[in-house]
Amino acid sequence: MSSAISIPGYSDTNRVPGFYLALDNSVANSATANRRILLVGQMLSGGAATAGVAEISSGPTDALSRYGAGSQCARMVAAYRKLDSAGEVWVLPLADAMGANKATGTITVTGPATASGVLSLYVSDTLISVPVEAGDSASTVATNAVSAARGAVNMPVALSASNGVLTATALNAGLAGNDILLAVNMLGIAGGQVLPAGLSVTVTAMSGGALNPDVSSPLSGLGERIYDLYSHPYTDTGSLTAFRQKFDNLSGNWSPMRQLYGHHITAIRGSYGTVTAFGLSQNDPHGTVMPIADSPSCPLVWAAQLAAVAAVSMRDNPALPIKGLSLTVLPPSDAGRFTFDERNSLLYDGLSTFTVDDSGTVLTERLITTYQKNASGVPDDSYLDLERLLTAQIAMQDMRTYLASRFSRFILVADGTRIPAGARATTAQLVGKAAAARYRWQATQFWVQNPDTFAANIVAQNSGNGAVKLLMPFQFAEQLWIIAGNVQFLAA
Repeated sequence: MSSAISIPGYSDTNRVPGFYLALDNSVANSATANRRILLVGQMLSGGAATAGVAEISSGPTDALSRYGAGSQCARMVAAYRKLDSAGEVWVLPLADAMGANKATGTITVTGPATASGVLSLYVSDTLISVPVEAGDSASTVATNAVSAARGAVNMPVALSASNGVLTATALNAGLAGNDILLAVNMLGIAGGQVLPAGLSVTVTAMSGGALNPDVSSPLSGLGERIYDLYSHPYTDTGSLTAFRQKFDNLSGNWSPMRQLYGHHITAIRGSYGTVTAFGLSQNDPHGTVMPIADSPSCPLVWAAQLAAVAAVSMRDNPALPIKGLSLTVLPPSDAGRFTFDERNSLLYDGLSTFTVDDSGTVLTERLITTYQKNASGVPDDSYLDLERLLTAQIAMQDMRTYLASRFSRFILVADGTRIPAGARATTAQLVGKAAAARYRWQATQFWVQNPDTFAANIVAQNSGNGAVKLLMPFQFAEQLWIIAGNVQFLAA
């Protein structure tokens, strides 16, 4: 008589007495997917890495040799690791585009100095302290500035001096170089930064950078490795289109045939009007853009740090609001900071927001996607918050892993069939009940809610040819964003 119970590795023809136990892990898998971050940016030609090939990062020091000191990749790794020292970070280095232009800017010094002091120059968020002696000519000050800059690690420009004019040339070609800010004495008198007497300085902003690399081919060559978050410095139409197609729900990483998921994060510099116009032109459920106004820190540094705080929060619990988390970027000027009304408007225009506390620390406020309208052109907030996408990704990965472990190498029979205990057979209804049980567990993790409603409304259908189709009414957890109350006082 044959048994319905299948014991892996045991032969039913055995007649030797004894106790034979097989170890079966098919219902014991509780592992979660490893969380990876991918930083996408440009390397320098002298870097040791291979352009277009993703590789795991060994940290900021290694990034200097792999991608070149001052390269976009090296700076992103350094910025990311300031906020997430434990996550698994990969880098997709890109070569500068053929024929691309490098941005340039100037700092013109006039003199001579009539008193000693220090000239505080800024290249992005890198401070260059230039000692000045009374009697120093403008040419001397500029030459000394180049010497002082040699001590700055990972600076994104090369500096040269001629007749009192400092010329800054971006190390990487492309549009991102235009976002490198040049400034003098940003902290002002309160911060102890005063222009030495006799000197005057004129700054000409970085400009002329043109043509970003094509990211389509490198993104398509990433294979089947899952990256939860992608951070990059690109906001041009071609790049954003490539990322949108990469994560598309029907044909990209979020499609049921790929199930690789992921979300991309970037930042954009500009005034309220400029970034609003940009935001209104976007509509990507798997993309997040942070407008940074006139922050001295480059957009790529913001993008890397936003990915870092999102990754840390995701590992803790993907449904937790990514709110009030500190970044180490430099804040915008007082005039450049978006007001309450402006931030509320930005959150309706597909753009994320931040605040700055009294100490000057930048804090995340709300990270949203750029998705604003559905295919019919109707306003749609179903993909509003980044947390919903992160939660959906983890819940879907978990459900897939659970069902794959529970029903590996099973026979599918019609609903209502009597299946003896231990038999490697199932029905569509039993698959649906298993999904409901896993959803109930996910509710204990606060990823989802209302498990009774899920169990009552899940549809499991044996569609023939060995396929079970599930209609699963997921209801993801919400984030607590607002508490509003009416303070009604009583007369004395």
